[in-house]
Amino acid sequence: GVFGRVKHYYAVFEAQNRGSLHMHMLIWLEGALSPKQIQERAAESEYFKQKLFAWLESLIKQDLPPNTQSHSSSSLPQGEQKRCLLGRPPHPDDQSFSARWPQYLRDVLDASGQIHEHNDTCFKKTPFAKTSLDLQDQDRLCRFNYPLPLVPESSIDENGKILLKRPNENAVGYNPTISGSFQCNTDIKFVGSGKLGMALSIYMANYTAKSTIDSALIMSALAAAMKSLEKSDANSPISHDDERCRRLLLKTLNQINGRRELSGQQVACALLGIQNHVTNAHFTVYHWSKLLTW
Repeated sequence: GVFGRVKHYYAVFEAQNRGSLHMHMLIWLEGALSPKQIQERAAESEYFKQKLFAWLESLIKQDLPPNTQSHSSSSLPQGEQKRCLLGRPPHPDDQSFSARWPQYLRDVLDASGQIHEHNDTCFKKTPFAKTSLDLQDQDRLCRFNYPLPLVPESSIDENGKILLKRPNENAVGYNPTISGSFQCNTDIKFVGSGKLGMALSIYMANYTAKSTIDSALIMSALAAAMKSLEKSDANSPISHDDERCRRLLLKTLNQINGRRELSGQQVACALLGIQNHVTNAHFTVYHWSKLLTW
């Protein structure tokens, strides 16, 4: 594959409020070192460290293809430039592939928003709208922390954090082969060494798995818990306060489910019994009612 020999993968499909689908994926490579091992090997061997940097820089780009022109130079109106179709990628067997690929990739990066531009989404967790902020305040308040500091050369700091080469402060990490083939926005990160690598491991695992706990699973768990509680307290009378708490909990859950926004794709998948994730790993099925009463 693009990243090497894949040992395991786990991907969750998610839909934004407007229905656009995207995926969160974790990839484990065959024979990969742990973050701690990477940090130790890099500290012991300069050769290993430089080979690691070269490998990462070949997979994750944070700049634009050289000698290319911006997609914004198109004659289309500004609002329509990111909605235009780019057609098929150049064929690798084409004699002009090497000459055409860089500009094609640049068009994809521009059209798919791979170069970050501030929009209202950047400030949805602040009391300010984009139109009320000057450029300096937009850079300061952007929840994605763009623009990022430039990094002239890849390095490892004293805490073991890998600082990957970044010639462009607004470029979101991408892989040229994946971006060119799928023509979509991506954000690729290496779960490396140091405290940041360990923190990123936990963050990515939580973020990737967050959509697997759907409403049906939550409701079944709560129903099993309430059933278990009622069974254990069968000989004890239910107080007025307990009944009020039970009703409040049920009403709250009904409100949460009633106000939840679902895209057409999510509804169709649920009706057809299509899973919201893909993986090559196998997991044991646990039934909540049995687990809670064990």
